[in-house]
Amino acid sequence: MPTQQEIEYYRNKHQRMNKERFFAANILALVTHAVTQPLDLIKVRSQMLQEGRTFYGLGTQRGSNPFAIFREINKSGGSYKTWFTSYEGFFARTFAYTTARISCYLWFFDRLNKDPRRYARPDRQAMAGIAGGLVAGILTNPIEIVYARMQVDDLYPKGYKRGYKTFYEGFMKTAQEGALFRGALANGLRIAGLITGAYALHDWVKENFYYFLGPIMLNRILATLVASGVATVASMPFDTLRMRLYTQRPLPNGKWPYGGLTDCLTKIMQYEGNIKNHGNLQALYAGYLSYFGRFFVIALVSQYLLDFYEAGSFTPELWVPGSYMRTPNIAFNPYDPYTLTGYKAYVNNKTMDAAEDAEASLPHDVKLKYV
Repeated sequence: MPTQQEIEYYRNKHQRMNKERFFAANILALVTHAVTQPLDLIKVRSQMLQEGRTFYGLGTQRGSNPFAIFREINKSGGSYKTWFTSYEGFFARTFAYTTARISCYLWFFDRLNKDPRRYARPDRQAMAGIAGGLVAGILTNPIEIVYARMQVDDLYPKGYKRGYKTFYEGFMKTAQEGALFRGALANGLRIAGLITGAYALHDWVKENFYYFLGPIMLNRILATLVASGVATVASMPFDTLRMRLYTQRPLPNGKWPYGGLTDCLTKIMQYEGNIKNHGNLQALYAGYLSYFGRFFVIALVSQYLLDFYEAGSFTPELWVPGSYMRTPNIAFNPYDPYTLTGYKAYVNNKTMDAAEDAEASLPHDVKLKYV
């Protein structure tokens, strides 16, 4: 059995937020979020163009075409600054969102999964995802609301724009308005849906697909595709709700259009999702193609970039078959990796010679098994 010191070592290395994970996650996030930022702007503008539309027509007339929005932004002279809206806002949101999401999720995951030698069940991962997502969403809400307001400002008439010149100015004006945490619950539920649908389901799908497809790269792609789809379905409604709460303004009578999360949901389904007006749940999923596409690209590209970060270890499926492909002459117990010196040699990316040296250092009555 492993000692408590070994358990804490692996817990800090693999199951908690650490310096290496912080830098790796944020570097990958900056790269992938920068590449997919146009999809985020298209999604946000699709959601804003959806508001107030009580009749959709039939077929392709429903919703806002993301390709049409892309062409309109380009024709209006859209530059890199247009897609990013605010460079300082983009960096602030990316760092805050990535750090908070991973840190909060791992904090709860570490407390639910006491033994770092065992991977947590999907239900435990879902519990950690819901709790961590709620906390992360509330903490990052002040940055999200300012950046979202800057993204949609170009859609408003000239006299109706908020006109934030910098992210800092927008943050201070939003704070003076007392709206930094408006829509925080919806933002927390959005991140909870993303984490729960992506983290737990991705590992479960990849593990089960392995038995049908074997250790091939298709497992990664299919698992990411399924997890991204479920995460989109679970989180997109809350993303729409938070955008409505973020961007609302007082009506001429002084009242707010939406009194809160439940009031916003009720009004959307009553006026925009009413089946009598040929409406449906699509009112909550405006911009879903851009939302799903961005999430899928970020998730998939991050995994490949992580392979390069980890010295080109292209074994994305279960590490057990991957280890046999790399060291086929060593047989070890994958369910108790602490008790075999040969496994530590494998982890350190050593060869068969390193394993033989490890065997020579063992007592005479303890030998490794070879196949």
